[in-house]
Amino acid sequence: MKPSKSSRLPLAASLTLVAGFAVASCVPEPVEPVTPRPPVNAILATAPPKIALGSRSLVDMTTRTEGSSPTAATWQYISGAEAFNNKLDARLISIFDARAGGHHEPAALPATPSVLLSNGVSITHEIVLAAGNVVGSRFVQTTMAGGVLTGLTDEITYEDLSTGVVSASASLINPAEIDSLRELLREVPVPGTPDPSTVAGPIPDAELLSAVALTPAGDLSITFRHVPGTGAALADPATVVLSPEATHEIISPSGQALRQAVMAKAAFAPPAPAPGGAEHVNCDLVACAALTYDDGPNAQTSRLLGILEKHRVFATFFQQGGYVKANPAVARSVAAAGHPIANHTMTHPYLTKLSPAGIGQEVQGTQAAIEKATGIVPAYLRPPYGASNKTVAASVGLPLITWDVDSLDWQSRNKSVFIPRIMGLVKPGSIILQHDVHATTVDGQDELITQLKGKGFYLVTLPQLFAGIDLKAGGSYKCRGTAPGCVPGR
Repeated sequence: MKPSKSSRLPLAASLTLVAGFAVASCVPEPVEPVTPRPPVNAILATAPPKIALGSRSLVDMTTRTEGSSPTAATWQYISGAEAFNNKLDARLISIFDARAGGHHEPAALPATPSVLLSNGVSITHEIVLAAGNVVGSRFVQTTMAGGVLTGLTDEITYEDLSTGVVSASASLINPAEIDSLRELLREVPVPGTPDPSTVAGPIPDAELLSAVALTPAGDLSITFRHVPGTGAALADPATVVLSPEATHEIISPSGQALRQAVMAKAAFAPPAPAPGGAEHVNCDLVACAALTYDDGPNAQTSRLLGILEKHRVFATFFQQGGYVKANPAVARSVAAAGHPIANHTMTHPYLTKLSPAGIGQEVQGTQAAIEKATGIVPAYLRPPYGASNKTVAASVGLPLITWDVDSLDWQSRNKSVFIPRIMGLVKPGSIILQHDVHATTVDGQDELITQLKGKGFYLVTLPQLFAGIDLKAGGSYKCRGTAPGCVPGR
């Protein structure tokens, strides 16, 4: 499939000859020699190419809603690229809000394969290029009703992570050479059978250039859903890959620079990935739940760390100052693994029974013990037994974090009892209370985490759960969201 026009003049030149012949009768005008254009060397691909990042840089996400016309989305964050991630969040939330007719409420639903919904909106977003500071991402939004396509957005954009500048994929093409590109595409046989009833003339430039990409070899990839010349609809999208030789003049200067970086295999220079337990998660968009563990550290804490690592889950540990002093190495291992450590007082008293000075000693003594053992200054306090009042709130100097899901694990000491209890109470935005000092609690964590993930929850730390919310010292917080007693994220 390597058509060549080296033996023919370009169409524009042929038209010039015909016009000249008509005017001058039998005396043809001299014609400048035409340099043959390189062969098209076009190939057909099933989808736009992808130039993968390292697995540590990408964070895969998914969420969906229920109903007769649901919305389902899968997308990719770039770890550490907060401006990029926030822009993607804003776009997704606007779509989900519009679909909800107001305010999107995350739902805990099991993940489903990324297949096209026969009714509703399907969204896919993926990184397709990464070179230097530039990433290219493809965003596809498909609306179906009764199995019939009723709406489609398919676009590739490029962002310079160092500046935040976003460019449409049309920026890869020299505007003066769009007609030349159309001529190239006319030479490529389009797969499938176009629907002749949909012929509407050449597709607009904006549609033609909405999904332009580069392959690792520097080829130009163009994806379209209508035949460029006639506008006839295709049953499936077609992707044409054109060689660098055939498209050299067609590529814009900025496109040439990017092509050279890609062909030179320029290393992607992403921001430093966010540390474990601090990766970007938007709990207004997906169903989050925070695992929290009280009363350690001790030997059971060390066993729990292995389970969390196995599942690649991060939790928040509310530690007692006395136990930190007794087990500083365990406290350090919690911090080293990336789990936030918070304050649970020195001796676990009812703070409501203490004077302001006594409250201060309990809190500040624990702050000092944790910082000495781990280098971490805790950002939260959990009052023992959840007991608080105005005196406590005014004396602690930290946000008070309680819970909305009490496992009562200390009471049952039986995973067949506390796991069903948790699963019956947990909702998007929940804080789950457990105790890592009990072997029976740790025994149940593998099963609990599996069940929570299977139900569609993203298990997050408290900094992730409350991201974007200004927690006040002395304020009490038990969950995120719009449920009674929770703090709304937006």
